Amino acid sequence: MISWRAPSPSQMDRFVRKCSATGFNTPLGLTDGTEPARWFVDDVDAILGVGPEAFAAASDAMRSWAQMDLPWFRVHHPESIPLEPGVVVAYAIRVAGLWMPFACRIVSVTDETGPDGSRRFGFVYATIGSHAAQGEERFLVTFNPRSGEVHGSIRAVSRPARWFVWIGLPVARRAQRLFKPEALAALAASVRHRLAQDRSTRPR
Repeated sequence: MISWRAPSPSQMDRFVRKCSATGFNTPLGLTDGTEPARWFVDDVDAILGVGPEAFAAASDAMRSWAQMDLPWFRVHHPESIPLEPGVVVAYAIRVAGLWMPFACRIVSVTDETGPDGSRRFGFVYATIGSHAAQGEERFLVTFNPRSGEVHGSIRAVSRPARWFVWIGLPVARRAQRLFKPEALAALAASVRHRLAQDRSTRPR
């Protein structure tokens, strides 16, 4: 389903039904820490804000898939995708003018508070079915109580799964490298917007 036009909602609905019946096409645990040999590893980190309120806003933004609100990246029905293990996430991306649909399945969700007051929230999803790549991607927001900083990070471990991706590897890698900083920028923008809304609704 590669097209010059973005897939319609009904096309994506059919795509989700098809992908939901498939399993992972990749080993799991790739983002746990050890960099596997012969895989591409991408790590991006950015400050999203300061303070517990910024962490709460970042967590809420991630729940609404704000990090994927990009002109060339469209998540299918983001408002109805819960962050729960086993849930299929379908999306379409535009590369070199062409729209292509893909799907991943959520592997795990993190929501932790440390004894020192640190916080971690995020999830890992992995490729399924006939995805053009193999791999995992981890999205995480953290709160450091000492500095007050809230960080967003994305770690991806991947490699091509289809012959045409190997042929077009420079284009595919460019899209992968573009996505992560743009995704964190979109997440940071959502955090600022949410905090501004909160301030504007507080009684004076």
